[in-house]
Parts: sequence; C-alpha cells; structure tokens
Amino acid sequence: MYRVKVEQEAKENLRAHFLNLQEQFPGSEYPMEWYRGIRTAILGLATSADRCGPAYEDRYFREDIRHRLYDSYKVLFTIRGDLVHVLHIRHQSQDPEEFK
Repeated sequence: MYRVKVEQEAKENLRAHFLNLQEQFPGSEYPMEWYRGIRTAILGLATSADRCGPAYEDRYFREDIRHRLYDSYKVLFTIRGDLVHVLHIRHQSQDPEEFK
C-alpha cells in the first residue's frame, strides 16, 4: 500500500484539463464525471502503482516514470519508497517531448 501525493504541477494540469472540458462540453455532466473518475484513478495508485508500466517519458529521466491511463489522459508518476508522486497529467495527444 502506498501513500499518494499529487504534486503542484499535476494539480494545475488537472484543473486546466477540467476547465478545458467544461469549455468543450458546456452544460454537460461529462467534465465532472471525468474529474471524479480521474481522481479515483489517482487515488487507486495507492494499491496499483507497481502494476503500472513505464511511461514513454521515462527515457528522459534517471528516475522511473510510470503512467496510469484514464480515458484519453495519462497520469505520470514515480514511486519513492512508500510514496507515489503524481507529477503530471496530460492528454495522450500532447507531445511527450514537452515533458522534458
């Protein structure tokens, strides 16, 4: 069992994606459903982080970068001891080179 810490940049990504979805789907329940779902996926890393595979972005860092997919989004994280650090949340269509 891990503890999960969502880093500030990932919090900002989460907010930006949520606001973008609200703009794309005005009046729809989808943005809130997406938000609840991705939060559940992030919290689920407490029990499943070690089952998630390496992210494409892993090749650019000394530390192992893993990813958890949710909908069309990647939750990028690393495991340090008993703590999962959620580093970034990006849409799969975003260029992974931007993460470097």
